[in-house]
Amino acid sequence: VIPTWGFDVDYFFHPRWSVALQGDIKLQSFEIEEENNVSLERNFPVALATVIHYHALRHWSFYIGPGYELESHGNLFLVRAGTEYSFEITENFEIALNLLFENKEEVYDTWTFGIAFNKKLWGKK
Repeated sequence: VIPTWGFDVDYFFHPRWSVALQGDIKLQSFEIEEENNVSLERNFPVALATVIHYHALRHWSFYIGPGYELESHGNLFLVRAGTEYSFEITENFEIALNLLFENKEEVYDTWTFGIAFNKKLWGKK
């Protein structure tokens, strides 16, 4: 279990579809053991991904997209897929639960469970 801070900026181009830039940073260093007894060191890696969201219901969405994990020992291409369910607190603020999976060049995979605090910054006039 590795603590992570993340962000997500969405742009809605249709009531059910949005595109987003998602990023996160792992808050510690760790090693990944590969099959041939070689280990891959990761020091506070930063992951950035561009995803497309499908908003199946008003508060429930699914997303998928490509990205990179950036780290001093080598960058890895990744594919991120996930889902998010949000609870509306006010018209412009919500709390969301999310679950995402990342495959990083088949070197290693990660599962992330998160709690998000969402704030609408602008809307259609």
